[in-house]
Amino acid sequence: MENEVKQEKKSLKQKLLAFQKMGLVSYGAYLTEQDELASRSDSKKAYRKYIQRQMEKNNQKIAKIDSKLK
Repeated sequence: MENEVKQEKKSLKQKLLAFQKMGLVSYGAYLTEQDELASRSDSKKAYRKYIQRQMEKNNQKIAKIDSKLK
């Protein structure tokens, strides 16, 4: 019985991490699109720096989730 509970918790945790990763990947695609749009305008330099920092943080979060999924 105890093994079944542990196995179920592990399975649910894996599903949650996969769901979170899917959201982060989608957010990364949005950030890439915004970075491309900001690169076309000189007046959006500060916004572009912000977007690039967010992309780095997002990639770190994805890497952290990948290490937990293995």
